[in-house]
Amino acid sequence: MYYHLFKKTVKSKKGKPAKKWYYWWTDPVTQMRYQRICKGAKNQEEAFAYISQLPPPVAVRKTKIKDICKDMFVPDSEHMYRLSQLGKKLGDRTLQNYNRFKKIIIDEFGEMYLEDLTVQIVHGFLLQQKDKSASWKNSILETLNYVYEECPWKTNVTVPKPSFPRFVRNSKKADIFTTEELNRFFDGINWEEGLRDYLLFLVTISCGLRIGEARGLKVKQIIPENNALVIDGFCLKDGTRTNYNKKGSDENKKLRVTLIPDETLKMLLNYIANYNLSEDDFIFQRDDGSPVRQEYLEAVFKRVLIRAGIDKRGRKLCPHSFRYTYVTKMRSMVGGETVQKLVGHTSIEMTEYYTRVSIPDMIKSLQIAVPAVNKLFE
Repeated sequence: MYYHLFKKTVKSKKGKPAKKWYYWWTDPVTQMRYQRICKGAKNQEEAFAYISQLPPPVAVRKTKIKDICKDMFVPDSEHMYRLSQLGKKLGDRTLQNYNRFKKIIIDEFGEMYLEDLTVQIVHGFLLQQKDKSASWKNSILETLNYVYEECPWKTNVTVPKPSFPRFVRNSKKADIFTTEELNRFFDGINWEEGLRDYLLFLVTISCGLRIGEARGLKVKQIIPENNALVIDGFCLKDGTRTNYNKKGSDENKKLRVTLIPDETLKMLLNYIANYNLSEDDFIFQRDDGSPVRQEYLEAVFKRVLIRAGIDKRGRKLCPHSFRYTYVTKMRSMVGGETVQKLVGHTSIEMTEYYTRVSIPDMIKSLQIAVPAVNKLFE
């Protein structure tokens, strides 16, 4: 006899305990034990009759990792539907990254069974990737977590996930500029690249923007009568502009408003007028109307640092240093909650995602910071 009967106490739909007849069997290949209910059986005789008509058990074979991964992170797939129902919203860029890491997992471990994957095997592979960052390695581990979650849907078997230790990130955060260095950086004598590039970096420091947010700025984001700037998207490295902010998505855009200092706003409006830019135009654009390239801006930044004689030995100075500098200087002048609203940092007070309907209220809540934003270079 392949199947064995037993009684099991379960809760009925009304929440009351009830005894049901079940049967169990051992898979001949994996030696794993499975159990199922004897459908409709009210007593032992009926339960025995039920299992007697069952065919011999078909071997429940282990599923290869490549077969579990195959349909993961594919738009409109069952996997994506389940994630959305569980509240896990993944943006296009995040999906691209997961698919990239999924391919690496398939290439390296695809022919293995998930049950056979161990910490030693995974970490042995990751430790060999000496040119990869800790963040990259942790992303592989995070993608593997999804593989273990997907396994029961493909095999009806839950495979216990090993406790994969995460890698320590040792990347140094960007350093900040002193006030004297800021004034030297934005001294016109150190600029040969032109007003467009100068103004882009000036807006970045003046408003505490990420470089992708500055690249993605459009004329319609400016509210001049309130010295306000609506941040509703950013440019990816390839020039594609999102319609949501960092860590946001199509559903949760994480819109925010920041303030523009008087002098910066004046220069910005003059620039827009001189170049006859329309509402939907990128402010800082190339000849073909596309946003200026990130690699180009990074090269400009390095050249201006050299011309301004700013010593970066032992320091990490990069375009993101402007954002760190902005946050540091603003924190010394206004409350932390106001700064968090200006720069869009996630906090307990900012769990609500903003919509355009709330922009007037957002502007009003930032008025306390108006004097401070005009003192960034003092």
